[in-house]
Amino acid sequence: MDNVTKLQTKYQLAMERKNEIVARYGGRNLSRMLNISHPAVSKWKVVPPYRAFQIAKLGDFEVEYIRPDLNTSPTI
Repeated sequence: MDNVTKLQTKYQLAMERKNEIVARYGGRNLSRMLNISHPAVSKWKVVPPYRAFQIAKLGDFEVEYIRPDLNTSPTI
């Protein structure tokens, strides 16, 4: 599997995980917790990177789980 295909697969997984997270918290409740509008959450195809960190702080999901397509490890 080439790198592009791997990234596409991970992005597809991120899309599924967004649905899982919204189902877990509820779209309106999640928008309140993040202090953003409900329509903003509804427009996500995947959880935006900054929001992934905020959701991870809630304690139920890790950033790497929410967005497996992102490289969240520090680089030197």
